[in-house]
Amino acid sequence: MLNIRLTRDRDEEDIRTLFKICFGKEMSHEEWLWKYKNSYLGTSSLVAEDDGRIIAHYGGFRMRFYSNGTVFNAYQGCDVMTHPEYRARLFAKKGIIVKTAEAFYKANPSEFIFGFPSERHGRLMKLQLGWEVPRFINVMEKDSSEFSTHRNLLLKTETGWDRISPGEEDNLWMKTRDSYSLSIEKESRYIQWRYRDNPRGRYEAVVFRGLLKKDLKAYVIIKTENNELSVLDFFCDRSTNVMKVFFAIETFAKKRGLKKISLWINPSEGIFQDLSNAGYRGGKGIPYTLKAFEDSRLSPGFFLDHYCYRQGDYDAA
Repeated sequence: MLNIRLTRDRDEEDIRTLFKICFGKEMSHEEWLWKYKNSYLGTSSLVAEDDGRIIAHYGGFRMRFYSNGTVFNAYQGCDVMTHPEYRARLFAKKGIIVKTAEAFYKANPSEFIFGFPSERHGRLMKLQLGWEVPRFINVMEKDSSEFSTHRNLLLKTETGWDRISPGEEDNLWMKTRDSYSLSIEKESRYIQWRYRDNPRGRYEAVVFRGLLKKDLKAYVIIKTENNELSVLDFFCDRSTNVMKVFFAIETFAKKRGLKKISLWINPSEGIFQDLSNAGYRGGKGIPYTLKAFEDSRLSPGFFLDHYCYRQGDYDAA
């Protein structure tokens, strides 16, 4: 007998065990709390049971998107999984995860839900749940042999979350958010939850200030792993040339002995051409897609064309 319900606190251990079975890695208790108790807008989680045994899970972070003065309510899917023993079983001609997903959508009204599935799961989501045909992320990379040697004498570089305040993050976001055609609303509560307070602890803030007034000009969130620096997100005052910030990041990476810089940029963004001119090469990344619900003010085509995705939108999930 299949039973689909909201997750309870006592389900944590069983869900973390299912996560290990499905994905081959641990989800710590601290990560569970970060995802399902401490999310800045809230998280929803449903499970499917067979005779009291949890066999599937569907989770999602609440998100807000911003575009041209309009805020959209959305969810980002996470920890979608079915126990391997049950993946081939059908209930009323629908797979377990399909029924669980439909229950999640009903329990959490929003304008759309989005995510970064594998190619296989993207096809299944299209066929079984009405998601859009996935597009592919554009990944840009630059090798250390091509890093800039330009010294920026107009910006002071500082490293650490203690070098920037929530008020400064909010002020810079409000100044720059209209430069994005479509983005997750990235106010300080989002930044602190998604990066600073993430129990994985792998994310650094690189802060750029003016030399005289010491005012915030830009900040970049990075992760370093396997001799590579990943730019997870970046914010730059319109009065500052963003490429000077990237050249400073290249100097930063070179000092650490890193061999590559990578980031995600939608080719529709203006900075795409600037990065290309500076030696960053584009390539095919993972899929991204969405399912828009009835009465959504955002069209699927607009999302797929204009979403200013960043690696941190996926990485920290």
